[in-house]
Amino acid sequence: MVPSLRSRNHLNTTITPSPAGKRGRNSSVILTDRLCEKRLSKRTKFYDRKCPGLYVSITTAGVATFSFKFTDRGTGKQRTGWLGVYNPETFTVEDARSKVYGLKGMGGGALAETFRDQKMAKAKRGKTVSEVIEERIDWMKTPVKKPDGAMRPRLEAWENTASHLRRFLGARLGKKLVGEVTKNDIATLSNDIVAGTYGKPSVSNARHMRKAASALFNWAAEAGRDYVSASPCINLPKLDAEHARTRVLSEDEINIF
Repeated sequence: MVPSLRSRNHLNTTITPSPAGKRGRNSSVILTDRLCEKRLSKRTKFYDRKCPGLYVSITTAGVATFSFKFTDRGTGKQRTGWLGVYNPETFTVEDARSKVYGLKGMGGGALAETFRDQKMAKAKRGKTVSEVIEERIDWMKTPVKKPDGAMRPRLEAWENTASHLRRFLGARLGKKLVGEVTKNDIATLSNDIVAGTYGKPSVSNARHMRKAASALFNWAAEAGRDYVSASPCINLPKLDAEHARTRVLSEDEINIF
């Protein structure tokens, strides 16, 4: 049986997606969790018929991201706010709809401000570990007036700290987003330093790296920077104790001493 023209149009309205970056005329569907789990041949957007403004963008890798389109009453322009990534256990279609309903209830001005703050926060947390390390080093070596009246670097031992940050933390995690560094990343790096992955095995270097990294992340979490919400350098496994080394001095060394 051949479906009628009306039936075919109805089918198209129900399933036609919108290519990423361009909203098609018939792109509205009823979003479902099953749809968000589909694997597609190209990145595609689906707009939700039940909740105007809500849409999901699905990549070829199967990652589905929810966003919300709205009009900024202050500028009269259409804007897009990021809501979150689909997760069958923690962020489903219904969760995304509820979030949009809540945002709509805030009113136009508050809604625009919320996404403006979100965009700024995302930009801050989009910095890499290497970028934050260099900012930290610049901050440490900036001359400030000391109690004796002299201008010296803010942290006078900054060169040693910079060395541990660059040689270990930057070398291993430099390209990673600073907000994505985990406690396991720091613990694994410590273990590798102790095992000799970065030269001579050294508990001392692992300890100094942890100290430098902890100061870095605490600094990055301070109000005004907010590059991270919390430091990953907490509750790390204890390092082995270091033991003093003893040896007999040579005659030349004794004379120098």
